Amino acid sequence: MKKLSDDWLTSGTLDFEYKKYVLLAYLQQVSHYFDQHKLYPTFADLIMHYKNAVQLKDGKQKLFKSFPKRLSQVDLKNFKMYFESKVEEDVQLKELEDIIDFALDELKGQITIGKDIFDEVESQLIIEPVGVKALEENEGLLVIDSEFDPYYHIYQYRISIFETAEEKVRSLQTVFIDKFKKSIGTTLEQLKIKVLKNIKLVSNYSAFRVVALRPYPYEETLLPIVKRSFSNYLYKH
Repeated sequence: MKKLSDDWLTSGTLDFEYKKYVLLAYLQQVSHYFDQHKLYPTFADLIMHYKNAVQLKDGKQKLFKSFPKRLSQVDLKNFKMYFESKVEEDVQLKELEDIIDFALDELKGQITIGKDIFDEVESQLIIEPVGVKALEENEGLLVIDSEFDPYYHIYQYRISIFETAEEKVRSLQTVFIDKFKKSIGTTLEQLKIKVLKNIKLVSNYSAFRVVALRPYPYEETLLPIVKRSFSNYLYKH
């Protein structure tokens, strides 16, 4: 999928019809992916572009400063260079505002579709511990079990907590270990012990299974949503 550049709103030709064409061509690809329930990284890109458009709309002065400049004067005595905009502020800003308003409406519509897909997938997930839970659950094993997948996908997870100026942020890191073919003769508890032994970790590690009740694209949809949902699950429990 061809991505939309981060600065597509202000770069290149500042023409409403042209920008409309660029955006709609991109959103047509997005719609195609969403029709297949392929959510990432497209969904995250949409949100990023929407936030960028909002920021541009809220900062008219920043908009004007982002336009191409030309050198207008050089002060050799004070080692200074002066630049002026290549465009007329009033006409160009009005054109850009029209483009932004159009983009916001179109992006918001696709974001709503993406959120509906996200909510649908999340509603089909069941998270449960495997065996006895350890007292410390910030590290352990994560087993992804899609009902229509013949394999268990096993990850080692770790929750990291770091502080920003405003809040504490939780981050989930995962490392893929292996995938194991499902077997009636092997329980998840047995699989947990086997995996922990293979990677030389203590046997009292917590392990969790996430069951997906419906099939979804694994890398583009199921895996990233499982990670988000599992991180929230650990936080609440």
